[in-house]
Amino acid sequence: MFAFVADPLILVGRFGLVEDANSAAFDRLPDLAIGLPLPVEGAHRERMSRYLSLCSRTENPIPGAVFVRAGAGSSCRHPCRGARIVLRAYGDEPLVLLHLTPTNLEGRLHLLTERLNDVRRVMQERKRREIEMQALLTERSRLLVHLEEDAQARQRAEAERDAVLSRLYRAGQDERRRLARDLHDHAGQQLVTLTFGLRKIASRLSCPTAIHEVEQLLRHTQDIGQSLRRVTLELRPAALDEFGFVTALRSLVDEWSRVTEIVTEFQIVGEEEDFPLETAITLYRLAQEALTNVAKHAGPGVCVSVVLRFSALQVTLTIDDNGSGFAADEAIATSLVSQGKLGLLGMRERMALVDGTLNIESAPGRGTSIVARAYRSVEESGHA
Repeated sequence: MFAFVADPLILVGRFGLVEDANSAAFDRLPDLAIGLPLPVEGAHRERMSRYLSLCSRTENPIPGAVFVRAGAGSSCRHPCRGARIVLRAYGDEPLVLLHLTPTNLEGRLHLLTERLNDVRRVMQERKRREIEMQALLTERSRLLVHLEEDAQARQRAEAERDAVLSRLYRAGQDERRRLARDLHDHAGQQLVTLTFGLRKIASRLSCPTAIHEVEQLLRHTQDIGQSLRRVTLELRPAALDEFGFVTALRSLVDEWSRVTEIVTEFQIVGEEEDFPLETAITLYRLAQEALTNVAKHAGPGVCVSVVLRFSALQVTLTIDDNGSGFAADEAIATSLVSQGKLGLLGMRERMALVDGTLNIESAPGRGTSIVARAYRSVEESGHA
């Protein structure tokens, strides 16, 4: 019954007979035998009897010692603790359980063994944790590689997207230029021919009614010509190709102010410098969109300031108005899309295609300020 206990245990019955013991007890006391008295040296039997009698009357362990034969008439002292115990397997007869405590040497060996086992467990746990840490580091490295690959793939995709958008934008501008040229060269010339023909016919007529009808046709023809010129300017202003960006922008602002009857101020700051045609077209379209938004949303009594600033590193176009304005936090992309304000979003996309930026500052009742910056490259600024 004591096979799994590490310390020596002996179950002693009446008259000091050994009823049972574990293997550790047999290792400690080689002369120990079941059914025989404890192998106590003769001189110590009476003391052992009194000790057993005392232990049989209490369940609290009582410290004591067992003196057993060690050969050649000598004895060996074994510290122990004894207590009364009743087990049904032994007929409910009171017995004494002796628990032999380790000697100093055994205690030190036992302590060293426990420490060695503790060290072994610690080393095993450390090794296990090192393995887990190495696995985590390996997984982390793998994730970092994947993240880097994903980031590079995203950058490549964004670069390809920007390149495609830039090509589409340039293709759109080329198509606008072609349409504007065709409208000017073909439809415009046909309208001129039609106007001269109607005037020639009018000069040969004598009937007042017919002359009036021909004059009405001439007015309609002139209206068609003006509409055609406006469409041509929106597609591709001829002044942009013939006279440059500044002149085209000034013409746009003057014409818009005349048509809308809105007081507008136009200023140029810095020395005028040439910059890429694509950037000039983008700034021109941005000015068109911004002025259109002012006419639609700014409200009555508004005034507008358009400032074009040249510097060595950038060209800045600023359009300010003192109109009704809107909440600045609504100028983010998601809000603009949800509110249908795609014009401002289109401005930002156009500026991004030419490596520029667009800032929109506004507040309810405080007007709106649109600042577009087109950055010049080192070669362009050095050339300038």
